[in-house]
Parts: sequence; C-alpha cells; structure tokens
Amino acid sequence: MPVLLLLAGCTATAPPTPAPPEPIDAITIAGNQFVDKNGKTLKLRGFNLSGAEYACIEGDGFFDTADGRAPGDKILEAMRGWGQANAVRVPLNEQCWLGLPAAPPAFAGEKYRAEVSDFVRRLNAYGFVAILDLHRSAPADGVSREQEPMPDRDHSPAFWQSVASTVRTGAVVFDLFNEPFPFSEPDTERARQCWRDGCAQQSVNTGKEYQAAGMTELVAAVRGTGSRTPLLAGGIFWAEKMDGWLKYRPEDPAGQLGASFHAYSFNTYCMSPECYDRDLKPIMATVPLLAGEVGPSLRSGKDDVDRDCPARAVRSGGWSAETLDWFDRNGASWTAWSWNPWGDCWSLTKDWGGEPTSAWGKELRRRLAAS
Repeated sequence: MPVLLLLAGCTATAPPTPAPPEPIDAITIAGNQFVDKNGKTLKLRGFNLSGAEYACIEGDGFFDTADGRAPGDKILEAMRGWGQANAVRVPLNEQCWLGLPAAPPAFAGEKYRAEVSDFVRRLNAYGFVAILDLHRSAPADGVSREQEPMPDRDHSPAFWQSVASTVRTGAVVFDLFNEPFPFSEPDTERARQCWRDGCAQQSVNTGKEYQAAGMTELVAAVRGTGSRTPLLAGGIFWAEKMDGWLKYRPEDPAGQLGASFHAYSFNTYCMSPECYDRDLKPIMATVPLLAGEVGPSLRSGKDDVDRDCPARAVRSGGWSAETLDWFDRNGASWTAWSWNPWGDCWSLTKDWGGEPTSAWGKELRRRLAAS
C-alpha cells in the first residue's frame, strides 16, 4: 500500500502554468524586412502544414488530419511548444477553394474557405503568421492532383481575388504559386518571361495545352481587391533558380512583394552557401526572402526521393544544418517541410502531439528552441 509522508511546514505547489501564446495580428513589408504593426523586424521561422492541398480533392477531408478538419487547439499548442516557431505555411488547392466541379462538394467552396479562414485566425491567435500558398491547381475542368508548371488563367487569378477578398485581416502572407517550372528550363529568357507575363504551357493534370497566368497577373488579382497583404513570388525551376528574380520580378503597386526560394539537398543549381551568397544575397538586399520549403539532409538523390523517401534516408546535420545556419546568419526567413506525421523522410513529427522525428524533427526543434 502507498506510504504517505507528511512534512511539517511543507505545502504542495502546482506545476507552473505555461504562458498563454501572444497573438499576432499584422505583418507588412518595410524595405527588405517583414515587420509587425509596431515596425519591429520579424524573422519568420517555422514549418509547413501540408494536407489542405490534396485531402479535399481526394475526398478525404479539408486537411490530412485524423478527423479531416483543420488542426485544433491541441495541435496548435503542440506547435507552440516547438521553441520560437512563429510561422506556418499552409498549401491550398485552387479547385477546392473556388468550389469548382472537380472538387468534392462536401469539402469545397464555402465550406473549404471557412475551414481555412478559421485556421488562419487560430494560427494568429497562437502567435503564428499564416503563409497561404497556391500549391495545387489545374486548368479547365482538370482535377488538381499534381503540381502544374504555372498557374492557369482559367482559375488562378480568380483564386487569389477570392482569397484576398476573404482573408482581409490578420498576420497573413500570400505565396502566389508553389514552385513554378515553365518549360522545365532553369536559365532561359522564355521561362523567365513566362513566369512574369504568362504563356502557353502543357498541363500535368490534363495533358493539354493551357494558357498560364504570370506573376504580374496574380499580383494584379490581389491588388484589385484593395488588399495590401504581403506577397511572395517563387523563382523558376521549382523555386530554385533565383538569379533572374530581380530583373524579371513583377511590379507591385503596394510595394509589398518578397521572394520565395525552396531549398532541398537534391537541388540541381543552388544548394550551397556559395550559391546563396551569389544568388540570394542581392535579392535580400532589396526585398525580404522566405525559404518557403526547406528539407532535411538526404542520402538519396531527387529520382530516388520521388519514388520513395523513407525516414531512414534522413541524416542529421550536414547540408540542412549548413543551409539553415546560412539563413539564420543572413536574416532570411524559412519554413521547413513538413509538420506532418507521415512516417517518411519529410516528417518533422511522429504524431499530432508534436513528438519530433529522430533526425529531421529533433534537428528543427533544437534550432527553434535555441533561436
């Protein structure tokens, strides 16, 4: 039987109550920095929360969670427990947001918009800047199951017009299009001109030619609503090739445009501090830069990763530590891929309670705790 010890003069004390999160309600761009409403510089660091770009179109829910809903307070509290994380990038689906015929009605249109909008409000309440990203799209009546090389003129401007009209307040950034890859070309004038102005492209989802909308058109769609929300434009060749970004960047009448770069250990052209010094520093001297997706150090190359990427493919430190050190040292913002318990090489977490994976998750959590 248990033994009870009564010690004179001692009183039981409850464990300390964690401090409540400090909400954030605004973000803007001033020069080459993100700032809050008081003008204080914000270095965004955090993670992606994948799911809303594919669960809805596959008929499984709004998000890839156990109940198909946007992550609730327990998950947000777990995210809050990851040190100084202050940003969550949320990939979205064009068909589901607009309620197009390709999207299952149960998870599309007003229902999808309400789910995402409420998640943005709750992210802000927990101190996270929400970065909304157009991740999946498809022209005409296509089903957005794969990434397209460019946004489509059929729906993408309407998507951003609707997002800007729906999400009018809060600490939000709009990432205009995930990983553009016009013509799959890394260094041609026609790829960069298409990125800025639009052109004819071949759809991955329909197999047919479609008219792509350029970044200029998407900026105009947002600004036409009166929104001054900060925008991001990712470079060509899957947001990796950034050396032509300043020359070809679209004009933003609000002066609220930043750059987005994606960093993976299998990048072809830009995966070293030498490239970051050469291609990213000139951009960062002019506008803020977010590395919207940062992956782990992998033992596999891109072809192997596309086929299968188990958790054992991740090695601690190495390329990822060197890259994140460069971002932190030079003032770049970043969001790692991804805070999802998939059980593969991309997973930062083992479960929705936020237990970090043994390599990638622990590496990120240590870095965020120390920042």
